[in-house]
Amino acid sequence: MYTGGGYLPPRFTQPQEADVAEEVAVSSRIVEAEGSSLPNVLITNDDGINAPGLRALVAALIEDGSCHVFVCAPDSEKSSVSHSITPRAILEVASVNIPGATAFETSGTPADCVSLAMTASIFPWTKPTLVVSGINKGSNCGYHIFYSGTVAGAREAYISGVPAISISLDWKRGKSSDDDFKSAAAVSLPLIKASLRDIQGGVYPKGFFLNVDLPASPSEHKGYKVIRQGTSRLSLKWKKVTQEKRMQMLKDSGIGLQMSQLGLAASAAGAARRANFKKQNPDVESVGANEESDKEPSPRMRFRLEGAEQELGAIEPDHDFGALQQGYVSITALGLDTHVEATTRAQVEKWVAGVAPSAL
Repeated sequence: MYTGGGYLPPRFTQPQEADVAEEVAVSSRIVEAEGSSLPNVLITNDDGINAPGLRALVAALIEDGSCHVFVCAPDSEKSSVSHSITPRAILEVASVNIPGATAFETSGTPADCVSLAMTASIFPWTKPTLVVSGINKGSNCGYHIFYSGTVAGAREAYISGVPAISISLDWKRGKSSDDDFKSAAAVSLPLIKASLRDIQGGVYPKGFFLNVDLPASPSEHKGYKVIRQGTSRLSLKWKKVTQEKRMQMLKDSGIGLQMSQLGLAASAAGAARRANFKKQNPDVESVGANEESDKEPSPRMRFRLEGAEQELGAIEPDHDFGALQQGYVSITALGLDTHVEATTRAQVEKWVAGVAPSAL
């Protein structure tokens, strides 16, 4: 991937045979898609382009052969980024070899990926037939959808007028495995194919996008259930991280330790230069400097967010999270309207009239 600074990686400056073959294959698939009546499906996610959920879904669609598969997904994990976009930074994009699909990875968020994909900059179309975001590692029910980058990928497509589905697997730590994504893809396929059929037939309902949650054992699900969004949410717990724990975490990540050591060395060198400058230039006055700048910086505390989805109150069977826990495939129609009920609006008007009458 090109990272700027005047440097181009070898695969751009000196393409290898595999790279050339893949470029030819991508061009061939694009030409095929342009002259074909098959629908175009765009796949994205927030777990990253190499995530097993995305790869299982792509493989299932390619094997089925009912659509052309295009992929635009983050180059690394972007979980819980919600509907964030990248307005002031340059997005880096590179092609990725996924046999049977035309795929690109970007340095952006899921919403960025979908938005970019629909500009005709990397694909031969501005609007695919359908956008599918997933398959996510972990459920996205209730209030959790506001944090979810997976749901945001589908929502971004819906904002642009393209039918969309977000799909998540209720991953259970210590029990689930990557093979469950294959089952999840198989369970999702009928819903995707039915959507494509009705979109092409002009009978697909409008005014929503779908959020689908699959139980931990997808192949053993009890059926598909159209359900309401519930009130489940992430139980957010902040755990204080000691310096010893932080160093151990950095050591476990390998490169993190190297970066940390470089950062500490750079900080020490910078402090030494500032101290030496003051010694050599005692009469230099700092114009406009904060009088607090010479003081020692406050010690930094570090915290790590840990969370698990839990239902607030009773698990209601007519809500998404409750249906999911009972073994159903939960299907929830979502939209963009965040207006409250009319009765609540009337209460707000009455309250505002009392505290700021000139506003009405």
